[in-house]
Amino acid sequence: MNCPLCDRALDPTTLLDAEDERPQLQGFRCPDEHGVFLPSDVYIEWQGTEDSDEPRPEAVTIDADGVGDVKQAKLCPQDGRIMSRFQVSPGGFWLDRCGSCGGAWFDGHEWDATVEAGLHERLSSVFSDAWQRRVEDATARQGRHARLEAAAGPEDLKRVDEVRDWIWAHPQRHLLLARLNDRPA
Repeated sequence: MNCPLCDRALDPTTLLDAEDERPQLQGFRCPDEHGVFLPSDVYIEWQGTEDSDEPRPEAVTIDADGVGDVKQAKLCPQDGRIMSRFQVSPGGFWLDRCGSCGGAWFDGHEWDATVEAGLHERLSSVFSDAWQRRVEDATARQGRHARLEAAAGPEDLKRVDEVRDWIWAHPQRHLLLARLNDRPA
């Protein structure tokens, strides 16, 4: 197996030390530190169970700075097919996964960031359509918020948000929302 970025042979490595009753998680690392490859069969055997409770991508805290995401198409180290990219969280980094063998490539320090965020236990969730839709929705919400803040200013947006939150908590919110739609005299 070769690195999809520099084409050097990948070295076997321990990605996670043994814990409790779980064995070590083995993978392959680029000798030039371009990233890590995790074969799906190795991961599935290590995982041994279905994913645990799925966090929402917008709730995942990841410091994407310095992770080393490479935004180019990559060939799978295991079978040479083009890998697909999956966004981990809004504004976060992307992981590459082979649609044929299911192996995952982690650029730079993406593996470390994935482990730090606790997502190494539920990688199949990150690669799911549902996760990717929630990332897209959260990214769109953040974009709408940023555009509104730029247009109205942060103080006015904060004031509108406070009123909105108060209205939605009110037992008669339908009447208050209807009143807001009335044009002032």
